Amino acid sequence: MAFSRRFSALGATLLVATASALAAEPALTLAEVIAKARAAAAAEPAALEKVRSLRLEFTTVDDKAGAPTRITLTLAAPGLRHQESADAERRSSSVICAGRLEGWTTRREDPLARREIRPVAYEEFRKLRDMARDDLAFFAAPPAGEGTAEYKGLTTVDDVPTHAIHYAYASGFRITRHFDARTFALVASDQLTPAGELLRQKVSSFLESGGVRFAAKEIVAIEGRKVGEVSYESVTVNPEVPPALFAFPSF
Repeated sequence: MAFSRRFSALGATLLVATASALAAEPALTLAEVIAKARAAAAAEPAALEKVRSLRLEFTTVDDKAGAPTRITLTLAAPGLRHQESADAERRSSSVICAGRLEGWTTRREDPLARREIRPVAYEEFRKLRDMARDDLAFFAAPPAGEGTAEYKGLTTVDDVPTHAIHYAYASGFRITRHFDARTFALVASDQLTPAGELLRQKVSSFLESGGVRFAAKEIVAIEGRKVGEVSYESVTVNPEVPPALFAFPSF
């Protein structure tokens, strides 16, 4: 117990010393933090400009439900987004998509059931489109007229000093990202749930694809309470994306 107290005291001392050292350094601007974060995401930052589409295959596990959900997320410039989810236990599947002119969603309760199709409200369509643009921007600020980015200064995530940037899009989509104050790697992303609670996805490991660094695993927490995990099995940079993927489906 005494050792534990000494260790905790030492950790707190080191954290204070690190924070003090960072505070003593010249303050960074929004543009500088973004540039460093993009450099940490790719050995050749110019490679980020060449990414026009992404396909991410991952599994989410809800600590309460227990059953994993497999998701394939396809993104394409300028703001196309197609997310297909499959629940192996219930044998149900769903899709939510932001196409070129409209959004739509489908659901099938089991492989033999009839597929339900309905349009997505325009406000939600705009948010889905901005989510795609945001992911493909690799931390860059939104273009003028489409949103803003604001540097929030030094913060900490689980005792790790970070730089925080808040992104706000015209559609209402909001996200705050925390970048390691030393390496500028992404540490965590924060959003608010519909109930106004803080939902945090903390990166615990990375993978590389096409010369770009992506999260490989994230711990999901709401108001500090762990609620699940996200594990990325595959990320494909610039996959061939058939235009029909984003077209409104026929009944």
